[in-house]
Amino acid sequence: MKFVKFKGGLGNQLFQYAFLRALQLEYDHNEVYADFSFYRNITNDSVRMPRIEQLQVVLNHAGAEILKNACIFNHDANPNLLKSRIKVFLERKLNRQYYYEPDRSVQDVGNLLDYTYFDGYWQSWRYLVGIEQQLKSEMVPRKAFSEKTIKTIDRAKDSESVFVGIRRGDYLATSWAKKHYGNFGQEYFDKAIQIIKETVSNPVLYVFSNDIPWVKDNIKFDGEVRYREDDDQTSDIEELFIMSSCKHAIIVNSTFYWWGAWLIDNPDKIIVAPKDWFADGSPIDIVPPNWIKI
Repeated sequence: MKFVKFKGGLGNQLFQYAFLRALQLEYDHNEVYADFSFYRNITNDSVRMPRIEQLQVVLNHAGAEILKNACIFNHDANPNLLKSRIKVFLERKLNRQYYYEPDRSVQDVGNLLDYTYFDGYWQSWRYLVGIEQQLKSEMVPRKAFSEKTIKTIDRAKDSESVFVGIRRGDYLATSWAKKHYGNFGQEYFDKAIQIIKETVSNPVLYVFSNDIPWVKDNIKFDGEVRYREDDDQTSDIEELFIMSSCKHAIIVNSTFYWWGAWLIDNPDKIIVAPKDWFADGSPIDIVPPNWIKI
């Protein structure tokens, strides 16, 4: 059995789902499970609940009894040498292992032990190779959109639309977050829009952000701009598909915006993304080679 832990917001969940589907190419589909236990008994408002099941995804849920019977040792964030050696010994003896992403880079999902638990974000375009169309056929909404959302999607499809994703909020909540995620200003968006305009005539910008007032005050755009104001009636799923209905995209280091860009069907799409995904230089293999990095 293989288990994939789901955690974080919708963008993270989509990467975890893609990784799970990649595992299912190598192993029996019925032996690969999704573990949503992270979301149980959450009281912290900043932690977003699982939204991915609002899409037509294919999941086997790992219930408490299945996880208990698997008896896989949890990751220890501060292991000593003795504990590490004991853990490795027991894993091999019992044919079980726990992959914690910061500890082990898992590029090859073959040759794993019978019982393997994956705890990570798996934010790499490489896991999607070979299953792109399968993922796109499953990452569609289960419920019909509102009439307002449908009209917005139709407008985006009928123009040279470019969605611009600007994330703030939790990225600026702590000193660590500011240092790790950084902040994208006027220069970044000026350069990105210039790249778009070299190929696209009369682009219409659809600006998405969790802080639209700040964007209006601090980032200036030329041409036609449509701001996606906060709307309690519009779900994350609807926002995702409004983004993906655009023809091109300019994104910052947000997995939610990443998926909005990746799901765009336009074969001639231009996607502009940060060259350095993290401001502190942390390595990550998230931006596909056919996207433009600045």
